Amino acid sequence: MQNRKLPELLAPAGSMEAVRAAVQNGAGAVYLGFGTFNARRGAKNFSPEQMREAIAYCRLRGVKTNITVNTLVSDREIPALLRDVRLLLDAGADALIVQDLGAARCIRETFPDAVLHASTQLTIHSLEGARQAKELGFSRVVLSRELPLEEIQRITQESGVETEVFVHGALCMCYSGQCELSAVIGRRSGNRGLCAQPCRLPYGGKNSYPMSLKDLCLLPRLRALCDAGVSSLKIEGRMKRPEYVAIVTRIYAAVLRENRAPTREEMQTLAKVFSRDGFTQGYLDDNIGPSMFGVRSETPDKELKPLYQEAAHSYAEGQEADLVPIQLSFTAQTQQDMQLTVTDGVHTASVTADAAEAAQHKETTAADIEKSLKKTGGTMFAVRELDIQLDSGLRIPARAVNDMRRQALEQLTQQRASLPPLRENKRQTLQTESRGDFRGYTVQVRQFKQLTDAMAQLPVETFYVPVQEMTQNEARVRELLARGCSVVPVLPRIIWDREQKQVVHQLQQCKRMGCTAALCGNIAQPKLVQACGMAAFGDFGLNAWNGEAMETLRQIGVARQTLSYELRLPQIRDMHKPMQTELIVCGRLPLMITENCMIAGKKGGCRRDGRGACAKGVCYLTDRMGAKFPVFREEHCRNTLYNSQPLYLEPEEYRQTGVTYARLLFSDESPRQATEIARRVIDGQTPDFGAPMTRGLYRRGVE
Repeated sequence: MQNRKLPELLAPAGSMEAVRAAVQNGAGAVYLGFGTFNARRGAKNFSPEQMREAIAYCRLRGVKTNITVNTLVSDREIPALLRDVRLLLDAGADALIVQDLGAARCIRETFPDAVLHASTQLTIHSLEGARQAKELGFSRVVLSRELPLEEIQRITQESGVETEVFVHGALCMCYSGQCELSAVIGRRSGNRGLCAQPCRLPYGGKNSYPMSLKDLCLLPRLRALCDAGVSSLKIEGRMKRPEYVAIVTRIYAAVLRENRAPTREEMQTLAKVFSRDGFTQGYLDDNIGPSMFGVRSETPDKELKPLYQEAAHSYAEGQEADLVPIQLSFTAQTQQDMQLTVTDGVHTASVTADAAEAAQHKETTAADIEKSLKKTGGTMFAVRELDIQLDSGLRIPARAVNDMRRQALEQLTQQRASLPPLRENKRQTLQTESRGDFRGYTVQVRQFKQLTDAMAQLPVETFYVPVQEMTQNEARVRELLARGCSVVPVLPRIIWDREQKQVVHQLQQCKRMGCTAALCGNIAQPKLVQACGMAAFGDFGLNAWNGEAMETLRQIGVARQTLSYELRLPQIRDMHKPMQTELIVCGRLPLMITENCMIAGKKGGCRRDGRGACAKGVCYLTDRMGAKFPVFREEHCRNTLYNSQPLYLEPEEYRQTGVTYARLLFSDESPRQATEIARRVIDGQTPDFGAPMTRGLYRRGVE
């Protein structure tokens, strides 16, 4: 790390106290939530006045402020979002952390100077994903927590965009931005900032927590992340108390600044203030498994009290660390005005005072001047360099030097607080556009055997099949294509860079068979598909929530887009639709995609080679109410969790929304059952899943 700029340490702040805690304990930047468009709506967050105060406090002390605007946004909410953004930028916010592609588009067009960071909710986990984010105007990407060091390093060094990596705090079981569990079972959407954390609950027994991961702690690996070139190291915890923020920030700042390994005492302190059966760094080490799981460990109050008291003292009102290094230059010459110049390296302030008088008895020395100029206690300034030019034989009262110092620092403070004028453009509101009337149905299967001869004879526009299933059944694919069926490969939602070559090879094989399009679940994938000479269709993983997002997806080459199943039917009806659209109307909805294996614990361990127990069919997780959630192994040994109840929407409910196609989604159904369900739905009859059905969120919506 010699001669290399250290990455910023980015600390959470859910209150003004937490802002002070982070800043006074060594954070280089803080991230804060504001209004209703941030992914921790349950946190205390900030009023407009508090937000202005927090941003100004940080700005004066040289600490950047990154504000979370990282929820999905409906069309009607966009004006309110832009009002919030105007307030934040006018107050001097350094960057906005954004998930919604439509929100990013609107902010970029309205406020051309706004700095945008791609939230981890955008599920960026590959080099192509980072490059695509850069093309969309993001200057930094917050990478998925699941990535190992090798993948982080490749993206960081080759993408041309800054990377931010989580180093401490809670880990979600699901890839961020891809979790619908809280939304579907309780209307509390993680994509809208109100996750109820159902993954922390027991499944399959009182002491069985197959989705509760330990907290992340990469303190011992900071040097490796620095060497990888990561720009920002992020501590999770906007819901945590200020004392927690102070303690964790102080320890990470010390280890980072001193370029050393953490002490045993530091690791023990972190575990005391919060952990879940200890910590994990399994993702970074590419070593996942049962050791990564745990539940919260409680520390006795008598152990926490002294830690919290010490932490609270570090950020008490009026407490100031030496945060802003300054250089001072003082000149006092015979019969000339005295002058003091102070600079922080960017801003410069100068003050003058009447010429010093000749000394009658004891003359003033440079040491006397230095003593007065270094009295910066109680301010955020710390004198790092001092140049004193002083003629002999002069007498300068300490009061005069103190006054000059105070005036110069006040001027410097005002300069540091000043902001350039906010540039704002008027933007055209999108006119609602639809691609015609309802045209029919598409069908998606998990296994090729579910696409029976009888199903292939149904009037279906498109059959979606996992790409690996396509390549393993080439003769059958060619037969279906020859019969006039449109068969489209479905890409895995998660494709690491080391897996991309295999997927591209599979795509090229599908192209040679005669396939003309592929279904994409991540912003990295449309270009991969187009490079193979195929059309890109967008899946639900792209979280299309508003017309502006649809325009962005069209811009990156998406020809048909599946809408989010968190939307209500009126929102879908009124949405701008610049391309063909799909809506999932039947089948079990995918609620999670995970890097860690939920099946392994149930079926005897995970070999991560596709030939272990997890490859042998479906597994079910049972919640406290007895509901059973199917879990399937996906390509590259990931898991997808499906809803316990199958979805079914009556045709009259979706045919008037302006969507082009309705999709039937099959997961754990037998080939015969899938065919019969598809036949009944297409004929306008109610299907029989053999289980209670749900309308999902299309009527209820999410909070």
